[in-house]
Amino acid sequence: MLITGAAVAALVASGGVAYAVSAPASTSTTAQPSAPAKAKHHRALLGRVSHGELTLGGKNHRVVDVQRGQVQSVSSTSVSVKSDDGFTATYTVDTNTKIRKDRKASAIGDVHNGDTVVVVATKANGADTATRIADK
Repeated sequence: MLITGAAVAALVASGGVAYAVSAPASTSTTAQPSAPAKAKHHRALLGRVSHGELTLGGKNHRVVDVQRGQVQSVSSTSVSVKSDDGFTATYTVDTNTKIRKDRKASAIGDVHNGDTVVVVATKANGADTATRIADK
């Protein structure tokens, strides 16, 4: 499964921030987990993501939606996905949408109802436009 590097970095960073904020303050000198152990923890969290919204920083802030679920409907211009918790969203598909099926470059015509996908979309002006769709 492929998710844009920026989205993964944002998810990992946000998980680290959430962990740091939710961890109780401590004055003990207990050893902290090593970087590889933290990365493994964050990957495990990413594997459990159903859907969410992130605001990516940088020169131009942007809002990114991430959703994992089953395709409910698909056309040449959109895809609707339903997560395991019942959340459903529809994303615009355009010529800039990168689609991967079984880890290989693909096209929207290869995505079918019932397929399990991960969608990364940019949210702007009330619309969600898929930047990446990874189909297992």
